[in-house]
Amino acid sequence: MVCRSRFFFALFALCRFSISLGLLERPLVIGLCWGLVFGNLTSCLYIAIFYELLWLDFIPVGTFIPPHMTAAAFTGLALATYFGLDAPPLVFLALIFGLPMAWLGAKLDRNLRDRLNRSYSSILHWVRRPSGDDIPAKLIARTLFGKLLLSWLFFVVGAGVLAVLLRFVLNQYSGFFFDLDLKWSHFLIAASLGGLLSLRLRSLYLSVGVGAVVLGFFRLAGIF
Repeated sequence: MVCRSRFFFALFALCRFSISLGLLERPLVIGLCWGLVFGNLTSCLYIAIFYELLWLDFIPVGTFIPPHMTAAAFTGLALATYFGLDAPPLVFLALIFGLPMAWLGAKLDRNLRDRLNRSYSSILHWVRRPSGDDIPAKLIARTLFGKLLLSWLFFVVGAGVLAVLLRFVLNQYSGFFFDLDLKWSHFLIAASLGGLLSLRLRSLYLSVGVGAVVLGFFRLAGIF
């Protein structure tokens, strides 16, 4: 399972910027494919929906690089499957541990873009002084292979470290999290804030913030 997840992450990561295949790299598609291959389709889809809603506000326009949803979704699904987590409170841990990969993946994408400046310079030099018809094809192939390899290594190291940390947390605090009365609906409501933020309404932001503070106060006061 681990070897296959590494390969498929590297493959799906190419669809983020390098190869345009529509919405193939979206968490919903990843969760569906993961559930069909590894089983537990219901949990996989809930995990995918959580990540899909969480970053609904981020759109890859211009030079902006959004969080690496592909990395987070693959990590969350891999951790939940590897440790056999199916209860919502424990799956919540896998979701949280998958979040750092979104930030780290975006940093990786930015570094890869910076490295592509040399390829761009090579293309300009070839346009001015063509030295062979296969130069552009070689540059593209080298870039795709390099990103495939770096994505594979990134997932191996990142997911491996997070798996070790998650194992420690499960060994020490799994009972505490298991006792939490968390349902799938709680995850989806929390993640849906990403969709609300995408509306770009300041009054809505204020209402959500005030509502969260009021609900938190009632909760602490033991009213419900």
